[in-house]
Amino acid sequence: MTSPRRLKIGLIGLGRLGSIRARIIAHHQPRMEFVAACDTKPGADQWAAANLPSSVKFFADPVDMMANGGIEAVLISTATATHAPLILQALDLGLHVMCEKPISVDVLTTEEVLAKAASKPSQVFLVPFTKRYDESYVATKKMLLDGTLGDVHAIETHNSDQQEPNGFFVAFSAQSGGIFVDVGIHDIDIARYFLEPEKSGKKQVNRVFAVGQQAVYGALAKTGDADNGWGLVEFANGKVLQMHVGRTLTNGYESATRVYGTKALSAINGNSTINRVEIRDAHGVRTQTTPDAFTLYDATFYKDLGEFAGAVLDGTPLTCTLNDAYEAAKIVVALQHSFRTGLPVYFDDDGRPIMEGVTSVSKTNGANGHANGTTNGHTNSVAE
Repeated sequence: MTSPRRLKIGLIGLGRLGSIRARIIAHHQPRMEFVAACDTKPGADQWAAANLPSSVKFFADPVDMMANGGIEAVLISTATATHAPLILQALDLGLHVMCEKPISVDVLTTEEVLAKAASKPSQVFLVPFTKRYDESYVATKKMLLDGTLGDVHAIETHNSDQQEPNGFFVAFSAQSGGIFVDVGIHDIDIARYFLEPEKSGKKQVNRVFAVGQQAVYGALAKTGDADNGWGLVEFANGKVLQMHVGRTLTNGYESATRVYGTKALSAINGNSTINRVEIRDAHGVRTQTTPDAFTLYDATFYKDLGEFAGAVLDGTPLTCTLNDAYEAAKIVVALQHSFRTGLPVYFDDDGRPIMEGVTSVSKTNGANGHANGTTNGHTNSVAE
């Protein structure tokens, strides 16, 4: 008997998430053949030699890997500002593409990428949103569909990282698009997953408003970013999202969602403990917190990779559509702009955010930075 065909894949980016992806592809994804890896950072070749199977060929240039690595699909796990140019190059080379969210830091570039993808219908393109693959969120969606929750009319989310003494988020901010784009896009997507604003037609959002702070990382003001942000989204169907995103917790990582229905409330991850153990000692009764998002959502990284392989090899459908990525991108860019200008952002009848002067410099809420315009990133930047 011959072995089932596996998807020949290359990975670009061996940073925080990329290294997790590499481990899963190499050792836990039977439908994928890990052929090539790429990272432009100095010393990345040494890390790859020590941590990846010897059969994985290392490249220092992403275009070289995509063109000459013997792959049929690529997973892009690099800094946000580099996503769009890499996706466009991969699609032009005939590769199937899986890319971490978001597609870009601005709407126009996102639309350029989606237009390219539409011209390549035979190539699979997945932008996975972690929470859609999480069992707790899937269970809540089932309750919504079977009527257990009644009419779901509002969502509250809290998504906050632990403080990092090395200031990774400050360095990353210049290429991430800002906290609402980088972190908040997960909350926007899951709100859309539950509130189903697409049923309203082309215009899914009426308006958004956001505020933020540099409570710990004052240097974020230089890039018009915040370490804590609050956003309010009024969807066209009258339903509401209230969100908090942060990077200043001292206990670990928290990611909670409350889904409000007329019959019931679903509270997801309301307790951030890593397990059910209570430590009882001289300090009292305490629990340990999940350290980071990668630990909390580890299982989802197995699922989306498997789904991507299945879509290419078997033609099975994807959980996340490119339209999901587009709609979420428009909302988070509008929220980031609202934070930087101190003004609400309204959406037109075509469903696009109305953002005047998006290339101007604004000075609000203690934030001094450039509003979201098109950013052409380089692949030798901070890896995601």
